[in-house]
Amino acid sequence: MNNQVREILEQSYATASEDIVVEEGLVRYDWPGHTRQVSKLPYCHEARFSAGYYAYGTLLGRLDEQAGLEMLEAIAGLQFTDPEHHDYGGFLWYREESVIQDSNAAFFILMPLVVVRLCAPGVLPASHLEVIGRMFSHAAAWFSKECRAPELFYPNKTMSDGAMLLAIAHFLEEPAYLETATGYFRRWEEYTVRRGWGWGENISLVYQGVMMNALRIAGSVLQQHDQELAGRLSERMETLKNILVFHDGEELVPSIRSYNFRGETKRASLLWPIAGVTGLGRLAEQNFSLNDAATLLLFEEDFLQGKDSPSAQPVPRVLEERIFDAARSYTWIGRHTRLGSINRFPVMPGSYQHPAWGLGWQSFPVSFSVRDQQVSYLRWYVDDSAAVRTHPAEDYRTAYLMPALFAEPLYPEVETRSAQQGNALLVVRSMTRLHNRAAELTDEWVIHRYDGEIARVMNTAGDREWLVLHYPGCAVAVTALRGIGAGAEARAGLPVTVVREEGRIRLRQVLYSGDSTVLALPRLEAGWAVICLDEAAEAGDVRRLLDTVQIEDSEREDREVPREPWARVRNIVLAAGNQPPVQLTVDPYAP
Repeated sequence: MNNQVREILEQSYATASEDIVVEEGLVRYDWPGHTRQVSKLPYCHEARFSAGYYAYGTLLGRLDEQAGLEMLEAIAGLQFTDPEHHDYGGFLWYREESVIQDSNAAFFILMPLVVVRLCAPGVLPASHLEVIGRMFSHAAAWFSKECRAPELFYPNKTMSDGAMLLAIAHFLEEPAYLETATGYFRRWEEYTVRRGWGWGENISLVYQGVMMNALRIAGSVLQQHDQELAGRLSERMETLKNILVFHDGEELVPSIRSYNFRGETKRASLLWPIAGVTGLGRLAEQNFSLNDAATLLLFEEDFLQGKDSPSAQPVPRVLEERIFDAARSYTWIGRHTRLGSINRFPVMPGSYQHPAWGLGWQSFPVSFSVRDQQVSYLRWYVDDSAAVRTHPAEDYRTAYLMPALFAEPLYPEVETRSAQQGNALLVVRSMTRLHNRAAELTDEWVIHRYDGEIARVMNTAGDREWLVLHYPGCAVAVTALRGIGAGAEARAGLPVTVVREEGRIRLRQVLYSGDSTVLALPRLEAGWAVICLDEAAEAGDVRRLLDTVQIEDSEREDREVPREPWARVRNIVLAAGNQPPVQLTVDPYAP
């Protein structure tokens, strides 16, 4: 192990050891766990962190053999070992659980054991290898089941399941498991080439890391068994790295499954040095969880090739990235500002919300960023008088157990449709076939840590008001497009209210406000236009630029299918000076 990598791992382990409590082999948390069974408990014992604490403590020589063996036996006690059990080979995440509620537990718990076994097999005593081998043998059945019928749209999970099975098959020298895992990766790679990255974890700083760990493990095993497939997986890895290089160390805009509810522009991640954006030396100044240590060990050689400062990239620059089928992300990066959007979100049917999961609460399909200030994002806000739900959420812990936007299990179709050219964006947000309770329903921009005033600028023609946020060296202008509020039969202009709260501002289009009632409506709709004025700091410059902007918003009946007024095809065009126009077509009946 390289001295710098070891130093960072030592530092992370020392931090993790401060005030740690290990009871009967498992790390105790004095707070609730994340799954429903343990969400109300005052404490819990977690297997994932316990496995990491054991594995990296053993690697560093910080745990003696008996203490490590006690931890391994406790972790093994959370595995289902009856071959007749439906969840045979799987793991509980917490000792306090009785059934599996997070099926990712198996690969997250075994990840540190697999990584240390791959990277430093000699450090594991024979007594430990016996217990680990027993867990691997049972887990192979679980991962085989997952790999034979994978949810290909859920890449970080299925890739990790496949990587665990490949490694276990290699350790146990089991050719049948090796063929199952290899077959999974062939199928996943073909799917990714043909359709894309599933529901969008390729534009997630969080889940890129999980996928890259899986790709590195899979590649290291396949080099010995199927070099051609290993090469194809390496190409997928390079695609992920290129996205990171383009974003040069700042939060991705847009982003799916980001959890960046505070709108931070920079987030510590081991992915930046892996991609060569920063060097290993910078990591010593940051704190990483032991959950990150697998990445540190798997990518040691990549870290050593990085530089201590990012390479200069041209500005402005644009990246379009395929997510799934025709759904694509678009990112523009200027000198001071960044603007990003997904042309359609959710990117696939059935993924937005569900009583127990969904991507709506954790994703940011439209966002802009100002360097060293904040990432601002569009958010749905629903108050049904019993609870407030937002997409994206206020925080992880509350939304994880209440992820849907409405209390009723019958949900409307919630969609975002966007078009972007460079620093200019058009977006229409809608809810179709709403039959849900609300006392207030709003679409809003959330802007954290903005202390300035919101300037209201009317263009020279006098037909459009822009809300302007001024920053050092730049500005961002936002305006509302026509929308459909509750009770309206056609699109009309909706006012934008500015709400200043402690630590943030919200720019709001209220689509319904009144008594808490079940809203039975064919469609609600909000629309926005955003322009990043990357070199305009003075009010006069901002006004001159906004005076060049024209927005045409029309609708039509195509006479090909029957359409109510709310279902007419809508065409919006934004023209600004000599720049290419932005054109967005919204057809409520389009697939």
